[in-house]
Amino acid sequence: AISNVSENLMNQFNVGQDEFIFRLYSIATLAILGAATFKGDMTEGAKFLLLPGTYDEINNGEEPTWSVAGKIFVVVLFSTMGFFGSSCSAAITKHFGALTMSITSTARKATTLFLSFAVFNNECTFEHIGGIVLFIMALVMKSLRASRKGRHRGQSRRRRVRRSPEMKPLVSSSIEIGSGGADPSLYQRKTASPLRHSNRRSGSSVV
Repeated sequence: AISNVSENLMNQFNVGQDEFIFRLYSIATLAILGAATFKGDMTEGAKFLLLPGTYDEINNGEEPTWSVAGKIFVVVLFSTMGFFGSSCSAAITKHFGALTMSITSTARKATTLFLSFAVFNNECTFEHIGGIVLFIMALVMKSLRASRKGRHRGQSRRRRVRRSPEMKPLVSSSIEIGSGGADPSLYQRKTASPLRHSNRRSGSSVV
């Protein structure tokens, strides 16, 4: 639902994905900042960043393993990468649609799951295999359904164009050059007669 709303907003108001994400995150930051300040988490978080060590090390008085600069660097890097990822997802939503973005995000999550098994040597059970097979089947069916819908839409548009009557311009000598085109009122709908088609085929013109 959120992807559909984002797609409609960016296309309707002609907003770029970076501007959309920046404005969205700015409003969310103000709301979260106010809630964190009211609850007292903002003060506790500032103390954590300004003191070296992890949260448990600070509470237990242990020797710190993280410096203040290191923690700030990680926070800035995490925020930057998050903004970059959100910008890419918004660009996919704007140019290819919410359905493509949904498929891409789901495939990304599956890739992360596969890498977790490969890198961290986790145990893979039959439940994991069944879930992977179910996920791949659902992803393929979702893609096929989207492609079929696109084909039906294209066919319906072609039928409408074929059934619509021809638009024939009424040539007028009063059209001024450089006026930006002919007046739309000079166009009227005409249905081609069989005589006109036969004359076109034979190469003759009717006056």
